[in-house]
Amino acid sequence: MTGRIFISYRRGDDQAAAGRLYDRLLQHFDHEQLFMDVDAIEPGVDFVKSLDEQVAACIAFIAVIGPRWLNARNNDGSPRLESPTDYVRVEIESALKRDIRVIPVLVDGASMPGLSDLPPSLQALARRNAVEIAHHRFAADCDDLARRIKQALGVATTPSAPAQPFVGSSVPQEEASAKLSWPQILFSFKGRLSRMQFLIGLISTLAFAAVLSVAIALTIEPFFQAAQPQTEDVTTTLPELLEQRLLLVVAISSWWPALALVLKRLHDLGQGWKVLLVFVALDVLWAGLHLLNKDELAQPIAGVDLGLTFMLALIKGTTGSNRYGPDPLGGAPDLTNDS
Repeated sequence: MTGRIFISYRRGDDQAAAGRLYDRLLQHFDHEQLFMDVDAIEPGVDFVKSLDEQVAACIAFIAVIGPRWLNARNNDGSPRLESPTDYVRVEIESALKRDIRVIPVLVDGASMPGLSDLPPSLQALARRNAVEIAHHRFAADCDDLARRIKQALGVATTPSAPAQPFVGSSVPQEEASAKLSWPQILFSFKGRLSRMQFLIGLISTLAFAAVLSVAIALTIEPFFQAAQPQTEDVTTTLPELLEQRLLLVVAISSWWPALALVLKRLHDLGQGWKVLLVFVALDVLWAGLHLLNKDELAQPIAGVDLGLTFMLALIKGTTGSNRYGPDPLGGAPDLTNDS
């Protein structure tokens, strides 16, 4: 491979992750093929000029982005990225103005910045396909990144060292990170779900709630009907009121698995808690109207909520890893296209 791979990172934010990434990539590339400014720039050298020269000699550029990468500030409180001499900005500007592969790599749960978050000279970075490297699957994600870089550059791939499982796990890391157990599918708010996993989990949750509701109705109504028969001047009997409240409890208890399923499905679409709040608001609104005996309003709300939920089973998720985890279908991000 002619040329080197430049690893850009912000000190004090993602330097630990960048160092781990560098060490892992050494299993795929020679030392001379990787560049990190912290080791390569000699003392007293103009770092702006040196970084520009180093980037010019590279054929691929990795921008390591941590949680504080975007909001890092100088001593005077000004954003670092707004400074023309910020070394991270200098590196990325130099890479973007050249015809080289630019790959944003998200670490430690960082999110990809949007166009409006970046200075004009860096906005092209927001259009690059990003790759997430998570702590609990670091080695596997780095190995996959190396393979994708080689594929994009037309370099033959070689077998890499096997990824070590995460501490406390008896399952290989790549398998453990991509597959969720049923308790995780139903109750965890982390990770991603495929459309089929989501649909099976949702139908199972609704079926369980329906069966429990029928059981409550069949148990309570005969018992209280004999004890307190309905009279003409009582519109709602005690058994009816108790049944309504128990059914409401059943519905609310199903929110946890239902919302966990919805959030993981939203993760597969690249969305998060902000979109989930729409579903939470509909659930709370339905429960409030039901408590006020406004079923004529509560039922349409429930219909809208259920309709939006099932729509998530029709929308195809993002291919490859994103900020929320690996592709549940095992797909990989396409680094052969910068757009």
